[in-house]
Amino acid sequence: VDAAALTMAIETAYRYLAWLDVKAGQTLLVNGGGAVIGFAAVQMGLLRGAKLLAVAGESQAERLRALGATVVPYGEGLVERVRALGGPAPDLIFDAAPVNMAPAIAQPGGVLPDLVAIADGDPRRVMTCGDYEGASRTGVRTGLGEAPTGPGGELLRYDVLDKFGTLAAEGRFSIPIARSFALEDWRGALEISLSGRAHGKLMLIP
Repeated sequence: VDAAALTMAIETAYRYLAWLDVKAGQTLLVNGGGAVIGFAAVQMGLLRGAKLLAVAGESQAERLRALGATVVPYGEGLVERVRALGGPAPDLIFDAAPVNMAPAIAQPGGVLPDLVAIADGDPRRVMTCGDYEGASRTGVRTGLGEAPTGPGGELLRYDVLDKFGTLAAEGRFSIPIARSFALEDWRGALEISLSGRAHGKLMLIP
């Protein structure tokens, strides 16, 4: 189950951080740091030597802090909370929040305008893997039109699964699993997923 949870999160997070070209010494803000792809991105950014700010709810906040990330709560006032941390604005921002976020977390008009403001008004420093509608309004990058980053010109980065699978086996990388379901109970899993309150990966077990 733990291994099956890795694949999509690793591939997606790695590809987007490669497009952002996250480097050691930079500050990376991950919006949706408690979500599956965001949680993977936080760990990958730390492995690259970046300083991590994770916008997340309380369900994963302690785990993110234990990894070494600074956690910033979701919601109205996000720009002010990030600026109150002091120091320069984040160099890069990755929006990994699910598009079906719970209403209590989601912001009217989406969070991308706030993320652009946090990036000193530069939308090219912000990339989203889900909010394409918001990106069309704000100029934020989505991955569409970006050059492949794989060693042989591949777009999808399944070539890194062995590396992160090894780290997971060593206890140095993980994906939060909220709950496992028998395959015939898939409707219950879907209901939780659509609620935006899964707090981790939902696994179906044949």
